Amino acid sequence: MKPKPIVRWPGGKSRMLKHLLPMIPEHTCYVEVFGGGGALLCAKERSSVEVWNDLNGDLVNLFRQAKYHPDALCNELDLVLNSRQEFFDRQPPYGLTEIQRAVNWYLNNAFCFGGSSKTSYGYSRKSGGTSTASRGNRLEAIRNFSQRLDKVNVEHLDWRDCLKRYDVEGSFFFCDPPYLTGNAKIYSPWKPEDLMQLRDELVGLKGKWLVTICDCKESREVFQGFDIQPVERQNGIENRAERKRNGGQFGELIVASR
Repeated sequence: MKPKPIVRWPGGKSRMLKHLLPMIPEHTCYVEVFGGGGALLCAKERSSVEVWNDLNGDLVNLFRQAKYHPDALCNELDLVLNSRQEFFDRQPPYGLTEIQRAVNWYLNNAFCFGGSSKTSYGYSRKSGGTSTASRGNRLEAIRNFSQRLDKVNVEHLDWRDCLKRYDVEGSFFFCDPPYLTGNAKIYSPWKPEDLMQLRDELVGLKGKWLVTICDCKESREVFQGFDIQPVERQNGIENRAERKRNGGQFGELIVASR
């Protein structure tokens, strides 16, 4: 089966793949600078060198355990109930071992409302919802994801350091930084000056890059003069207010290196 992300991540790029995949240039070294759930990594063809990077230590630990210890991870997850009490019993501190820590964080992400709330159990009245998801499907997804992570270097670096370490001719950087709008609880939004710093670092790279960012006045001003492709996607749960205002669509920009 084709691998898919094993976590729900605010701002994940699953809905953007049809736009992003055709825009990936030829490369030998692929780097996801703001890794998140890794939707594009799962969907793209393998590269000679692949790097997934994120500053979230719990997410990095889950990916490491999925890569190196998928059987142990699945054994810990086996027979876990879809349960409100299970959700609250597994709140931080997460566990005694790194595998238990990864399992508890993963279950918190799987059971919570919207993928980022640590206090709201996500129940559903329909099949396929959070509280009715198949345990067997979760285990199968982890094993498929583990195979996809074969040879992938799981990094834990500041984005500036990540760019600097892996910038060579033939590198391609996919950058999906925190957006300037939205209310994701799992990370803080950026300010325009943060986006300007990213732009300034990118223009000096030897490799090529793509950036995805919210479609707003500030984003367009920062990347004025670059190749900008505006796209729309269905709004996620973290943007319910915007979803009501614009009929369920959320505007994003894809910015490509020259």
